[in-house]
Amino acid sequence: MDRALARTAAHRLLPSLLRRSWLGVALTLGASGCGGGIQMEPRYVTLTNTMAAIGMVQSGGLRQGHLGEGEEAVAPIDLQGGDCVTFVALGESGVRDIDVIVRDAADRELARDNTVDAQAAAQFCPRETASYRVAVRMTRGSGDFLATAWRGGMSAGPRPGGGGSGDGGPSVAHGGPGTCEEPWPLAPSETRSGDTSSGDSAMTGSCIMGTAPEHVYSFVVTEYSIVTASVDADFDCALYIVGTCGNTTSELACNDDTGATTHSEISAALEPGTYYLVVDGWGRGVGTYSVSYAARPARSMAEVCRDAPVLTAGQPVSGTTTGEINAFQGSCAGQGTDRVYALDVASPSRVRVQLDSTHDGTLYMRSECANPSSELACNDDTGSVRRSVIATTVQPGRYYVFADGWSGSGDYTLRAEVGPISGSSAPGDTCASATPYQAGQPSRIDTIGFADDLAGSCGGQGAPDYVYRLDVRSRSRLQASFSHQTEHAAVLYLQRTCGDPRSELACAAADGSGSIDQTLAPGTYFLVVDGADANSFGVTDVTIALSDIAALEQSCRDAPLIRPGVQVHGDTTGATDRFQASCAGGARSPDLMYRLQIRRRSSVRIASEQTGWDGAIYLRRDCLDMNSELGCNDDAGDNRHSMIEATLEPGTYYVFVDGWASGNQGPFTLDVDARPL
Repeated sequence: MDRALARTAAHRLLPSLLRRSWLGVALTLGASGCGGGIQMEPRYVTLTNTMAAIGMVQSGGLRQGHLGEGEEAVAPIDLQGGDCVTFVALGESGVRDIDVIVRDAADRELARDNTVDAQAAAQFCPRETASYRVAVRMTRGSGDFLATAWRGGMSAGPRPGGGGSGDGGPSVAHGGPGTCEEPWPLAPSETRSGDTSSGDSAMTGSCIMGTAPEHVYSFVVTEYSIVTASVDADFDCALYIVGTCGNTTSELACNDDTGATTHSEISAALEPGTYYLVVDGWGRGVGTYSVSYAARPARSMAEVCRDAPVLTAGQPVSGTTTGEINAFQGSCAGQGTDRVYALDVASPSRVRVQLDSTHDGTLYMRSECANPSSELACNDDTGSVRRSVIATTVQPGRYYVFADGWSGSGDYTLRAEVGPISGSSAPGDTCASATPYQAGQPSRIDTIGFADDLAGSCGGQGAPDYVYRLDVRSRSRLQASFSHQTEHAAVLYLQRTCGDPRSELACAAADGSGSIDQTLAPGTYFLVVDGADANSFGVTDVTIALSDIAALEQSCRDAPLIRPGVQVHGDTTGATDRFQASCAGGARSPDLMYRLQIRRRSSVRIASEQTGWDGAIYLRRDCLDMNSELGCNDDAGDNRHSMIEATLEPGTYYVFVDGWASGNQGPFTLDVDARPL
């Protein structure tokens, strides 16, 4: 059975309201989810067919929920000795790596999924009847998941080589040639052929599942080496290396398909010793095959660190991790291959490094090359899975930058930049050198070389900052916000007197609303772009608009009157972005505004429907004052509908039809229902 069937069943499962049992036991998950309709049926049918084809039967019903990154959903399970159960978890869009873990009552890990994927499976065959704990863990990403359990496939019993009940699922082993008891010796560059139908089903690699029999080969490594092995077969084959035969917790590499289901390849850096190469199959797959391996001396980690090429600040370098090994591991990285560079810093500095890759790359930095605990910063994704950015403050010395990957390998470009902590005399670095704001001027700021002079109520302590001076000649409206491309935790604040926290008029953080909407009297003001902490610096895109308020006040007075019970048809296409909101990513799209007059205290329901675009609505008491917002909604059921419900006192209110973030515009209908109280 092709593994692609099981993968297909795991893609983009949507949440539902199913509340059933797993193995007949009601689960109490750490986080549960509900939401849209059940659209998983075709995928679940595919999964069911796949599992049935490899001899497994679903036990109990389905369970769904929602988990954030690092969260677990844990449930107690009573299992019978001798039974084998496979627990499967499938993640929806947004899930990067989900795991299934089986633990005993003392919380000791007995079995788990070891793959880096949006689906996971762990097979467990307890020797004794007891209570266990099954956890679904969101290792990376977040989103909805579905969990099922399947019985069958293996029976409990001693595993050759001394494997226990938690090493991947024991089975009855008959011994003989090609088993852990009598592995066939394999020499480098030697090709051996065989037929797995004569083998035992005693092991299952982390990259496969099922009950296929396997053949076992032993090989000896005499010096630290990179070992590459491959198998070609007439069935859906798999290949893995273990350090202790029969114990898959000692697995060092595993591959199911490379290019085709009938071909598998693995590579691993191995210390001197005896290892076991296992030819296996997906599901119940058996057949003929040919297998071989090659070994070449590998440089030690110390040698790799010693020979690391020097990365020069301001000079990008290109390279590839293809053909390299997974020698190092970052706290945010997966199992990709890596390369290391040295970076020399002569004085106390801020350092920013950017990695652009053709694969899902990761980037991290250490003060000691071979010491994982010396890691200073680690980033997987910044805006895209193909871009990673790290920023940190360092003292003089040599540092090590790692171009790595969440999984796999590929080409990359790496660039390091170093800036002094003391700042410079550049415009915008201090209150005295504040940059005069000019309409239409570029607003991309790089704070890496600026000093830390100021702080706002919502952040800025220890971070470099940049200052704009606003010369307001008439009563005006200031709109300032971060774009969604900001690469660090930035803050924005407005002061009447530069450097005087008591004169602050507004403060916004990029991880919050990220915007300031303020009415200003004539005078001079200072708008500061800052960072949340000492390591929050770098490129920031800021949108600033300063407009005469008289025209806006006139537009508020001229806003069309919307009447309860009368549907309004409108179109924001071609309108301007005049207003923002607390929801909908700031609502920085073209907008239209309506007046709503309430004669008596009423319960009011405002609903919109957008045709083909992601809209939003919000309600204010004061047309120009964002702080008078009474309600804001982006999605009501889906991103084509929005709804606000509020109790309103007699008076005039303002209803805005806007769009998610920027660029969302189009036709809509707007309905208001008011019921006097």
